[in-house]
Amino acid sequence: MRNMKLKIDTDTLLNSWEPPRHLEHPYLFFSKRDILRLRHKVELILGDLNELVKKNRSKIKKLKRANLNEVKEVTLLSQMATESAFTYALTSDEEFAKFTLDLIEIIKVKDWVMPPHRPLKVDLGVANVASVLGLVYDWLWDYLDDSLKEEIKELLIKRALEPFRIISSKKLEWWTVVTHNWRSVICGCMGLAALSILGEYDKFIECLREAIKGVTVVFDRIGVDGGYDEGVGYWSFGIGEGVKFVEALKRVSKGEVNLYEHPKLKITGYFALYLYTPDNNCFNFSDCDYRPPSSWLIAKLASEYRDPYLQWLAWKLRSENPYYLIFYDESLKYKEPDLPPHRLFRDIGVVVSRSDWSDEASFLGFKTGRTVANHSHLDINSFVFYAFGKRLIKDLGYWPYTPNKGLGFFDVKERRWYYEANSTLGHNTLLVDGVGQVYGSENYGSILKAKFTDAIDLLIGDGRRAYAGMLKKFNRWIIFIKPRTLILVDEVESNKPRKFELLFHPDGKLQEDDQGLTIVNEPVALKVLFLRPSQDEPRVISYRLSRSFYESRRGPTVQENEYVSISPLLKTRRYIFVTILHAYKVRELPKIETSIIEETHDEIALRVKTEEKRVEAKIRLKDLTCNFKITR
Repeated sequence: MRNMKLKIDTDTLLNSWEPPRHLEHPYLFFSKRDILRLRHKVELILGDLNELVKKNRSKIKKLKRANLNEVKEVTLLSQMATESAFTYALTSDEEFAKFTLDLIEIIKVKDWVMPPHRPLKVDLGVANVASVLGLVYDWLWDYLDDSLKEEIKELLIKRALEPFRIISSKKLEWWTVVTHNWRSVICGCMGLAALSILGEYDKFIECLREAIKGVTVVFDRIGVDGGYDEGVGYWSFGIGEGVKFVEALKRVSKGEVNLYEHPKLKITGYFALYLYTPDNNCFNFSDCDYRPPSSWLIAKLASEYRDPYLQWLAWKLRSENPYYLIFYDESLKYKEPDLPPHRLFRDIGVVVSRSDWSDEASFLGFKTGRTVANHSHLDINSFVFYAFGKRLIKDLGYWPYTPNKGLGFFDVKERRWYYEANSTLGHNTLLVDGVGQVYGSENYGSILKAKFTDAIDLLIGDGRRAYAGMLKKFNRWIIFIKPRTLILVDEVESNKPRKFELLFHPDGKLQEDDQGLTIVNEPVALKVLFLRPSQDEPRVISYRLSRSFYESRRGPTVQENEYVSISPLLKTRRYIFVTILHAYKVRELPKIETSIIEETHDEIALRVKTEEKRVEAKIRLKDLTCNFKITR
């Protein structure tokens, strides 16, 4: 896999293809011949096409009562236009075509550049509008008169495609040299827009060349194991907008220019499959909202690569999103995964494991990686945990972005880390002397070991470099005793006495008793037992709830951060934390017995007895090995 050929020769691809001068609209994602199949597909997925039409007609009535001219975000108007244009393509109902054009009238007089991105000439907003105008041009072709066609074409060329072509080819704005989602989204959207007017734009090939380069450079950045370090949300966005372009380009070129052949694109669907969580969301590290991966992107990758496991996920995520209805392939049978329930994404420093693939599964997500990845958080050696399909230890994930640079949400030199979801305070990892990790290319974490068996998984992460020289060692051991027990052993060492403090973010109500803590997320509970520091040691257990108030792009927002922390009372050069987490159903009494049975400087032996089994673990800290004895 590491020897895979990555580079796409854009010039060779384009030189070997003669673009058609004319194609019958619609052609970008479907043709007239496909409309009947699309209607049948809607009925298969949603039950009744008429219900979709009725719902969308009701939306239009509500929107007409509102003052659409006051909608500030042009991307929201574009989304409305996409839905109404698609409904027209399905039904030929002119009410939807007229409403689409009403939206275009509003869009064309607005500044397409999103306010936080000004004074850029081309940004995500311009790209989004361009792609939607291209789809409207394609899907409403039979409805548009010649003057409207000319107007949309001129809007596309003058306000989007030509600025994009010039800025991208001459590298005039910062996004033209990055390899993250901005590049693939802008280039993918512009490429799609260019394809909508391919025979009517004299700079078509030059524009297409820039689009292909920008999309493939982001595909190149995918890990050799399919991982994507911006997280699931920006995977959905960055890879997704690229794939829309790839799909249209393949269709228009009749397969002669097929970027689906990119080897990393072929495997990256499994990043979403494995980070999908039993509660129908995702392991939401970095600036990622707590929601599932893109349904339509999963559907398209499943269809293209004839993958029954991705199709299983696509069907679970079925929706009325127009792109999902277009890309879902009803002829492909899905199969519940019988894949290994674990995956190491070494390139991005992420490991996931689950007890099985059911909705009642336990799920463990472990995060190391680079602090300088785009949209990254200071979350090295952090983890999340689920049992019986419920999240019990959470990651704060995404907090709403600020509307301008003055509030510094993306000021990685300082102010970004005042937002607790972005800083170490928002993650289940370590504070040193009350402070967290540091952003920088030299500050990162790595997976030292990931060993999986049917009964027990062993993960070890090295997080010392994330603390800017404060630590000599921070090895986090996570032992996953399946189906629902974790052993955490954190070996922390510094060159002088420091306060070491572990953080835990509960997803549920907190209760305290003589044994430790209980987190209740009905109908599941998680017992948290602190073996070190134990009740017999001087220790500090803190409960903190903070509320951050600020102006976000959504308006005034209040964001909460609740966590429990534990630390030795006194500073020390070296400390070994031992924490046991065991999940059970609330109506059942937890059966968990734990003890440290032996300890030396370099070894620690533990015994854990649960309802299912008794496990003795002998952990050799120095040579990073562990022996297990399991009895039932």
